[in-house]
Amino acid sequence: MPERTPDRLVAQGRKAFAEIWAGCAPGMRVWIAGAPGEPTAALDALAAEPALGRGLDFCGIWLPGVNERDPTAGVPGATAETIFVNRGQREGFAAGRIRHVPRHYSALPRWIAAAPPHCVFMQVSPPVNGCVSPGLASDFAQTLAATPARLVGQVNPAMPAPPGAPRLAVARFSALVTADTPLLTHDPGPADAATLAIAGQVAGLIDCGDTVSVGIGKAANAVLAALIDHRDLAYHAGMVTDGLLPLLDRTVLTRGVTAGVALGSQDLYRRLTDEPRIRFRGVAHTHSAAVLAAIPNLVTVNAAVEIDLMGQANSEMVGGRQISGHGGAADFHRGALAAPGGRAILALPSTAGRSRTSRIRVALEAGTPVSLPRADAGIVVTEYGIADLAGLDSDARAQALIAIADPAHRDALANGWDARRRAM
Repeated sequence: MPERTPDRLVAQGRKAFAEIWAGCAPGMRVWIAGAPGEPTAALDALAAEPALGRGLDFCGIWLPGVNERDPTAGVPGATAETIFVNRGQREGFAAGRIRHVPRHYSALPRWIAAAPPHCVFMQVSPPVNGCVSPGLASDFAQTLAATPARLVGQVNPAMPAPPGAPRLAVARFSALVTADTPLLTHDPGPADAATLAIAGQVAGLIDCGDTVSVGIGKAANAVLAALIDHRDLAYHAGMVTDGLLPLLDRTVLTRGVTAGVALGSQDLYRRLTDEPRIRFRGVAHTHSAAVLAAIPNLVTVNAAVEIDLMGQANSEMVGGRQISGHGGAADFHRGALAAPGGRAILALPSTAGRSRTSRIRVALEAGTPVSLPRADAGIVVTEYGIADLAGLDSDARAQALIAIADPAHRDALANGWDARRRAM
């Protein structure tokens, strides 16, 4: 049962958060936790009295499609720094209040240590034995607790403390405020035929004894579903989602699960409350180059917006518009390339939108960021097949990619490559 916490730490709801915000001086750097650790009640208190946040500089890792609130909205002189540009923050980005700084996930613990926030707001579980847990959002909690930052915890009875999640001492917190708010959820929706076909292709590249890593979204859940008849797998990723539950039920993942965040449905969150098979670790572990390179037969599956015929991939921008960020894709991709027997897979549908524009391009448009350079090219999968680009020269990799493009675009791609090749 949750225990009584020292009175100096205990408070209730919006009024208590308002008092904490009032104690933050202009110019202070304030971390707002992301994923299901977003402190909803603290943000509600700020939105109700925006002047309390005057001149603050917010930071945090706010996931696209999940953490859509803009903490600078309506707050006089406030700014923010982020590695993603989410739909809900586009107005702030366009207005110049929000700075987008490209960073790999593996670099974030060092960034936090080098420029620690003055104050941190996060959700935690109710205290037990003198400790709380960041629970489903354990990606940065320990790194932040190791800084001199003032920690403020929104104690939420809905936040589970899974057996494999870290614990933080109550004494480390400057304030704990009880507020029962729904945890943020994420439903990517059903996969279409192309995504299911891609998932089947990817599953065929995974063998018994492999360690699997996938991301978030329809494609990731489809890949997990396609692994239902596999055996003796491990899982090491930044995140676990609902797609993992059937694999746990069917004892597919007999070699352990490691992740930093759980994000999905309320059913997933309930299941993880007493699930001992998942080890929650921080980004300093889950995304570490040394850790990933030491995992035999690591198979990573990342998505991309588009790839060109030289093997350069863009996973951040559509039509010149920033829709995401680097995230951890490059960390896991390069980790798999370095691991013994590792395979780095890039999965994408062959076309995009109602116009069925080819996602395999002769060249990325000028100004498009290269999220994965051609020297990191591994295995590319579309619904039309598999292209293993490792060790291929420029002409051979172009031919391999054209072969898995939508048939309606193959002639144009071949002609475009011939023209580009002559100009090289």
